[in-house]
Amino acid sequence: MIPDYAELHCLSNYSFLRGASNPSELVLRAHQQGYAALALTDECSLAGIVRAHVAAKACGLKLLIGSEFCVLDEQDQPLFKLLLLARNLNGYGNLCQFITDLRRLSGKGKYKLNRARIDAAALQDCLAILLLPRAAADAELLAAGDWLSRQFGGRCWIGVELLRQLGDALWLQRLRALSTATALPLVASGDVHMHLRSRQALQDVMTATRLNK
Repeated sequence: MIPDYAELHCLSNYSFLRGASNPSELVLRAHQQGYAALALTDECSLAGIVRAHVAAKACGLKLLIGSEFCVLDEQDQPLFKLLLLARNLNGYGNLCQFITDLRRLSGKGKYKLNRARIDAAALQDCLAILLLPRAAADAELLAAGDWLSRQFGGRCWIGVELLRQLGDALWLQRLRALSTATALPLVASGDVHMHLRSRQALQDVMTATRLNK
């Protein structure tokens, strides 16, 4: 049992070729593990929320509604990921509108989000979590942190995801330094893609398919 832990970054099979478990399975597993809450954050989508809500209501788990976005630079290269979590009904409506606008501007099943297109004022009552790439230089991390602070000041965090990889300790040290430099707090998240280890084989097949490898 993990007391008072809420998972804030979780993808289901509604994130095409990324998540290996359905929303109900993820909710029930979080409840079994003793989580205080679970945020379903499929990529630029809220499609799995209804099934997650039904499962969460049945087992008594608090469900947080959110979505993950890949943010691009001016040359359309990935900069970082941004999690947006709705605080209330107004935030949910703003998040829905944000996703709808992104999808309307792109072909079916796609979206494109440049940093310049993010208007924090249109995302009132949404919390923001910044997920940074480990390959980024310190100056790039600082630039992203400063941007987040300007856009979402008072309702934003830097996400910390330590997935038992080489260099976890160094990465945590860099994020702590970034937190000190920007005055942005750190928050733990898990980048969940499956509810059981037995789904790893399916996860690997979907990843290979998505990457055409």
